[in-house]
Amino acid sequence: MHLFYQPEANLYELDEEEARHSSKVLRLGSGDIIQVTDGRGLLQKCVLNIQGKKAGYEVLETRVIPPRSFSVHMAIAPTRKAERNEWMVEKMTEIGVERIDFLVTEHTNLETLNRVVNLTRLNRIAAAAMKQSQQYYMPVITVNNKYEIFVANRGEQVKMIAYVPDHAKEEHVFKKSRKDSTTSLLIGPEGDFSEKEVVLAQENGYVTVSLGQTRLRTETAAVAGCHAVNLAQIV
Repeated sequence: MHLFYQPEANLYELDEEEARHSSKVLRLGSGDIIQVTDGRGLLQKCVLNIQGKKAGYEVLETRVIPPRSFSVHMAIAPTRKAERNEWMVEKMTEIGVERIDFLVTEHTNLETLNRVVNLTRLNRIAAAAMKQSQQYYMPVITVNNKYEIFVANRGEQVKMIAYVPDHAKEEHVFKKSRKDSTTSLLIGPEGDFSEKEVVLAQENGYVTVSLGQTRLRTETAAVAGCHAVNLAQIV
């Protein structure tokens, strides 16, 4: 059954983009049954009513899908290319993530930040990924978080920073993850975190972890870390 996203649960009408997708791409018509979620756990079974370019619906059944017993919060210094930031948001949403925060670190390129992190577009990509992966919770996405303020105000049960000093060994994020816990994982920019930023994170309860033996791009590291925390919940 096709899943659609309507954050306004009492509107009973798909937005213009979703309406066009239902009729032009999926070839659905009046009387077809669909599912609609508000991205906050509400799931409705509905019957479509197509009228011109508009797609209304009548709710037949409603249920609330409970949130997961754990949550994954990814905090990332954005890359300099918009498509890479968008790719990682898409893939982390598919894997499962409750929150994505883009950080301004010492090595973040401020000149290109607003150009490569478009919150409206990222939310649209996350919504599409949520529907494609048959999930009912939209990740919260925030931008322009100052690193120093961010790390000092996190209350997750498990807090990790992906950083391995030269000639040192750190345990993999998978081994440091705990089941049924809230987890925050920091991913650094191109050029990595500064030593000062690592110390600040440690002073605020973060532990350093590895993402493996190879050096990863920021977007690859974010997806790998997100997957490792999720995998730790079922293994």
